[in-house]
Amino acid sequence: MLAANKTSIGSLIIMAMVFGSCVANGEYLEEGRKLAGNPVFDITKFGAVGDGRTNTFKAFLKTWIQVCSSPVPATLLVPRGNFLAGPVIFAGPCRSKVTVEVRGTITATTSGFATPEWFLFERVDNVLLTGPGTFHGRGEAVWAADGCGKKAKCNLPPTSLKFRNIVNLEISGISSVNAKAFHMFLVKTVNVNIHHIKLIAPAESPNTDGIHLSNADNVRITDSFIATGDDCVSVGRGCNGVNVERVTCGPGHGLSVGSLGKYPNEEDVSDINFKNCTMKNTDNGLRIKSWGGSSPSKAEHIHFENIIMENVKNPIIIDQNYGSRGGDSRVAINEVLFKNIRGTTITKDFVQFMCSKSIPCKGVNVVDVNLNFVGNRGGHQSSSGGLIGSLCDHVNFISGGRINFPLCPK
Repeated sequence: MLAANKTSIGSLIIMAMVFGSCVANGEYLEEGRKLAGNPVFDITKFGAVGDGRTNTFKAFLKTWIQVCSSPVPATLLVPRGNFLAGPVIFAGPCRSKVTVEVRGTITATTSGFATPEWFLFERVDNVLLTGPGTFHGRGEAVWAADGCGKKAKCNLPPTSLKFRNIVNLEISGISSVNAKAFHMFLVKTVNVNIHHIKLIAPAESPNTDGIHLSNADNVRITDSFIATGDDCVSVGRGCNGVNVERVTCGPGHGLSVGSLGKYPNEEDVSDINFKNCTMKNTDNGLRIKSWGGSSPSKAEHIHFENIIMENVKNPIIIDQNYGSRGGDSRVAINEVLFKNIRGTTITKDFVQFMCSKSIPCKGVNVVDVNLNFVGNRGGHQSSSGGLIGSLCDHVNFISGGRINFPLCPK
């Protein structure tokens, strides 16, 4: 009898140890379940209701606390359903890698934003945001009141997804629809991989940039579809090592570096590459833009290669008179390549290089550009009535390969 009791007590101790270990790893947590060996925390277990009417932002925060504090990689799961949410902040640092998996739809409230973003990921390293779900910003409720345009000072509506102070970030499989302003804004991020996403808003929606980068290093954006009312991808100040490949853009304002020089003492931009992309019905094609009256900075080693254009306005443009502020831009633009650009345009002036009088553009290369004019808007005529084909001011350019229009005289 005594031996049997000892055996039972020993078994209970072992079971308790095993149970405790499982709880520590999230296996038997009431709010979590295991998936591929790691805990998954479903927001509906923390009070979220997927009826499209109940504000679930508190449930998101409660779930995030569990995910971020997990000693092993953990997942915040948004299941199928329509989850209404006001502004949400996912703040770190976290103890391990975190995944946010969105299977349903997250819909933004139309008011109640005290911060300039809807979902903010901040100071969280090793993050995966994955789909196939959707973030719906309900921007159509606020666009009519937006009057920012090219003003030097303006308070934009909230960005849908903002990522700040993050190392190692991957975003895949999600969709963002009708953002109030930017769909995605990445600032002070390092080692970023964005792929297979969709960012969608009407052509007339103001300031709905697809992906805007600022002070971002080693960024890769691939295999995605972006249709917005502003830049599909805009590379801002302090960015280095950005590669954009196999992105379809349109409608929108094209693929841009800038605007640069808007703020005092901006950091330099370098090693920016756009390759194998397609532009459809965009208001601009490939663009570098900087503000007049700027502080000195540099933008160099910028390549646009293997780009297909369909009915694009202003297909190739450097604009150093961007914005409403006067004075010469002091952003030095050097070593730029436009190579193998082909397709159709609705603007007769295929190339527009309007550079700074104080600091002319240097080393701008135009190689193998074959664009056919198919529209009846824009363009200028020479004194003889022929098409000019390009506009140039304060630029040192080098041409090569096959070019099917007259470039500006050097």
